[in-house]
Amino acid sequence: MRLKELLEQSPKRKLTGKNKTIVTFVAVAMSVYQLAQSTFLTVQPMLHYCIHLTFILVLACLIYTPLSKGDKSKITRLDYVKVLLIAGIGVYFCFQMARYVVRWPMVDPLTTTDVIFGVLYVVAIIGLTKRSMGYILPLIGVIFLLYALLGHLLPGSLTHRPLASIDVLDQLIFTVNGVYSSPIAAASTYVFLFVLFGSFFASSGAGDFFYKFSMAVAGKYTGGAGKVAIVTSGLFGMINGSPTANVVTTGSFTIPMMKRSGYDSIFTGAITAVAATGGGIMPPIMGTAAFLMVEMAGIPYRDIAIAAAVPGLLYYAALLLVVHFRAKKLGLSGVREENMPTVLETISDGGIFIIPIIILVVLLMRGFTATMSAVYGIVAVIVVSFFRKTTRLSVKGIIKALEDGAVSSVAISLSCAVAGCVISGLMTTGLSGKLASMILSVGGNYVLSSMLLTAAICTLLGMGMPVAAAYSLTAALCVPSLYELGLKPMEAHMFVVYFSTLSAITPPVAVASYAAAGIADTNASSVGWQACRIGLVSFVVPFIFTLEPRLMLTPANFTLYSIWIVISAGIGVYILCVGLEGFMRKTVSGSLRFFLIIAGLLLVYPEFYSDFVGLLAFVLLMIQQYMPPKTIVR
Repeated sequence: MRLKELLEQSPKRKLTGKNKTIVTFVAVAMSVYQLAQSTFLTVQPMLHYCIHLTFILVLACLIYTPLSKGDKSKITRLDYVKVLLIAGIGVYFCFQMARYVVRWPMVDPLTTTDVIFGVLYVVAIIGLTKRSMGYILPLIGVIFLLYALLGHLLPGSLTHRPLASIDVLDQLIFTVNGVYSSPIAAASTYVFLFVLFGSFFASSGAGDFFYKFSMAVAGKYTGGAGKVAIVTSGLFGMINGSPTANVVTTGSFTIPMMKRSGYDSIFTGAITAVAATGGGIMPPIMGTAAFLMVEMAGIPYRDIAIAAAVPGLLYYAALLLVVHFRAKKLGLSGVREENMPTVLETISDGGIFIIPIIILVVLLMRGFTATMSAVYGIVAVIVVSFFRKTTRLSVKGIIKALEDGAVSSVAISLSCAVAGCVISGLMTTGLSGKLASMILSVGGNYVLSSMLLTAAICTLLGMGMPVAAAYSLTAALCVPSLYELGLKPMEAHMFVVYFSTLSAITPPVAVASYAAAGIADTNASSVGWQACRIGLVSFVVPFIFTLEPRLMLTPANFTLYSIWIVISAGIGVYILCVGLEGFMRKTVSGSLRFFLIIAGLLLVYPEFYSDFVGLLAFVLLMIQQYMPPKTIVR
């Protein structure tokens, strides 16, 4: 039982009294520091990463129990001792940072105190990541650290030159090539601020507006309950960037609504999981992975959002069409008129919440830094909340939003710190180049086979992890092989972003699907496989925009033919969804369904001959669906 408890993810504490006050104070202090650092406070980058991660480690120690069956009502004395030790290490590093910044790694010696505190820092990162996220991610981090220390003992191509343990620690903690590498750099700046923006947005009552707006826009149409669930989850997903949190937040009311309207439990869970997952790849805001991509790929956010627009629209168009055809097949109608607000009523009542999103998007598109855009977005949320008494953020509400933002960033930042351990292992041993060669050799140096292998690795490594962790880890491991295949940074990183995100709905560890299954009260595995079927377009589109980048419309590759690319892809998604559901205006036969799925995929791929085959299938579908039934003359 002890081993089982050690391997399980520890639950959050439910604190009251002075324990709760301490957590609130630390979390609010962290958020205030982050806002100050992003506006007027000038902090050396590595020093900022250290302060940020120290706050994160302290919060993780305070809000998570050591074991799965630990007492959730209080913080133990031992944890308070650990908090003081972590804070002491952080303070020491901060005071020594001026020396760390100018020293030559692996040349200038570390002091004994440096080494002791460095080892304790690594132990704290690994141990507290296990507390907050389970054992999978920290185990991966430990494997790469052990590889750096012992990999020279391995035979064959995986071996590397012997590395002194002090040098491994030096790279890991005292440089920007380890824990303080690009993932934590992103997590401690714009990712944190966008999480904080989402907390303020939720605290202001915008969630209720999202739901009512979705109801007004999509509720009255065929299968309205399912379409409302998709729009609501998509809007929420862009803000919070967490598929699982999105499912829990929106699914608690959209899944019961879909079940009451006539959809079965498995389908409702799958639709919710896929819709919630898509928020992370849907512009204009996207999720945390997009901002990590800015840091790791060096691509401006505006270019990422523009490139992701068409694939994101295809993703949600496919979901809406699957729900539509399923509703037509089952004979389901929309939401009853008397229960549904109008669009004008909804906008009149809560349209002020669109203003912060517009401000955020405009600033991002005009080239403002993501950090300042998020700060202005937070200010905008606070300002517009005062327009109405019912939405006005009080001092208590602002404190709650500051606390929620810091607490919500714990798992993201810890996962990025562990991803830094992986990056350190890759850089110090040269493993990244070897992995790229292995992928290419196993794939036979063929682009498609190597990409299939890369997609499988991204999906497997991303299972059970937050999107930020999944992307940071898989980008470090898999992007070099995609570069070797000739892909450009945009295509390579977007490919990894997609499959890292989709790991949330892919069995056997489909965290978003499992969360939705719990709410829908049905089999988790069935929901996961149904989500994969419904989300077929999302698994195919990354291969297509990688092989044919014109599907990602950007100012650099836009031509008149680009208009046809979008139209043909839209038609392809349409007939693909007809094939998946086997229904349009009437039932589609089994053989035609298979043909439609293949033809739909061919139409999504922007090429003349594939478009011709796809359009032929579309014509055959229209003839079959609109041809009047034969009358038998007696």
